[in-house]
Amino acid sequence: MLGRLMRIFLPWLAIATLGTLACDLTTFGLGQTAKPQIVIQSPAAGTEFREGAQVTVQSTSADQSGIVRVELLVDGVVVHTAAPPIPQGQVSFTVIQTWVATPGAHNLSVRAFNKAGAASDPALVSIAVVASAQPSPISPPTQVVQPPPLGAFTPTLPPIEITPPGSSATATRTLTPRPRPTATLAAPPGVYALSIRVDPPAPRRNQDVAFHVTFLNTMGAPQGYQWRVRIFEPDKRNSFGDTSPVRNDIQIGTHELASASNWGVRGPTGCRTFIARVFWIDQTSRNETEFLKPDGGPPSAVFPLECP
Repeated sequence: MLGRLMRIFLPWLAIATLGTLACDLTTFGLGQTAKPQIVIQSPAAGTEFREGAQVTVQSTSADQSGIVRVELLVDGVVVHTAAPPIPQGQVSFTVIQTWVATPGAHNLSVRAFNKAGAASDPALVSIAVVASAQPSPISPPTQVVQPPPLGAFTPTLPPIEITPPGSSATATRTLTPRPRPTATLAAPPGVYALSIRVDPPAPRRNQDVAFHVTFLNTMGAPQGYQWRVRIFEPDKRNSFGDTSPVRNDIQIGTHELASASNWGVRGPTGCRTFIARVFWIDQTSRNETEFLKPDGGPPSAVFPLECP
């Protein structure tokens, strides 16, 4: 009789023990917790700076529960913290953080925190900082003039007074020089992608999405490109999907062009985050190469899939 009772009781005891153990593992933090996602958009890995330069780090983070803080670390030490203007956090948060460069090789990293306190895996880039040469004691100080922002400008010149030979000062004529031709400050010759705009910003399931890319052409003539937008999940190397290729003549200057609007998330799915990146297609080899910004970093757009 006792043996029969033990055979009945022992399986139930084992089940209760396993349930208690599972609860204990969750209590000790061994259960899975959703983490924010973050990517560094600039600078590109391997970029070289001079000592004392302002290194600007642009990152975009995303989390369905809301990003509340982003930390910039240099060689593992926090040097700057940024928070969105919304106290409860933002689903997508793009921020530019700065650090004054010191000589040597450095690892820059950013990590994002959601309002539950979960931290993202750090996004990393390595840069090099070259020491500045010591100024000569007899050299006058150099005035550094920052260039105006990208765009057109027309210089204003003061009037010039000319006195003809043999004439008195009262015969002086005032000539106003003609304005010089409008000049445009731009990046080195090339075709660049500056930014990507998602339309709509938070698409729904089974909704077609268009991507509007701002291009910059500094080649001096229109350039023909076949291009498409590829969509990635933050933690995946291969693309989740892409738009159909389109061909455009990219005109001189800055212009926004629309991709094909035939991509969307089909079928049932939960809340997700995606990253859009733009590529051009070689007509001979069919290889695809990512467009870059003038600073060498690839443009991207982080956007959420609206929850059902």
